[in-house]
This record gives sequence, C-alpha cells and structure tokens, in this order.
Amino acid sequence: MSKRPLANVEWRKYFSTNNTTLNEYLLNYGDDFLNQSLSLVINAHKQNLPSIVLIEFTEYEIVSVVEKKDYLLVLQRLLHLCERMEKYEICAEIVKYQKQIERKSATPTKKSHKIQQLTIK
Repeated sequence: MSKRPLANVEWRKYFSTNNTTLNEYLLNYGDDFLNQSLSLVINAHKQNLPSIVLIEFTEYEIVSVVEKKDYLLVLQRLLHLCERMEKYEICAEIVKYQKQIERKSATPTKKSHKIQQLTIK
C-alpha cells in the first residue's frame, strides 16, 4: 500500500508577523522553531538543495516546501520574526550567515586561463 502524497501549503503564511496562530505558537516554542528553521535553510543553501520541507504538520499530512530560489527570502523573514520576538542571538546568526553570502558573491572568481595583454603600436 503506497502512502498518499502530502498536501503542500505556502510557507510565507507561516513566516509572517501577521499570523496570529504562529505568534501564539512562537510564544511557547519560539526558540526551537526558529533555530530549527534557520538550521534547515542554512544547510539547504550550503548543500545547494533544490527544495526542502520547512514545516511538516504530521497530524494533517501537510507540509510546507521552500524552493531554492526562496532560501534567502526565508532568512529575511526569519530575521523579522526574531527581531519582533527580541531573539537577538538568533538574529545575530542570521545576519552573520547573510554577510558570509554577501562576501562570497562579492569575491571575484578566478579565471582558469591567462589573459593576454594586447599592445597596440
């Protein structure tokens, strides 16, 4: 017997400061939720994964999948949530990783071939 596919819900709904259900949940489980979400996204970004299951609602067989193109957006949303909840240690981790990404993208890549200089006389 095969297991039926899980329903996918939009992740943005659960990473919004306007979601009252999330806000109540975060009051009780905020540190764990934020730390686990941060860890998942950073690991997925480092491993260049095409997508990840960010949230799984096991009781309802529902998941929330994040695509690779949205990893940095999830980090930004997490940062806003952490700031709002005054979880500054987690904020610092997010900012630190964002700066690492910026430094990597600002570093020029080395060319494998030599550039020949053209002299015009």
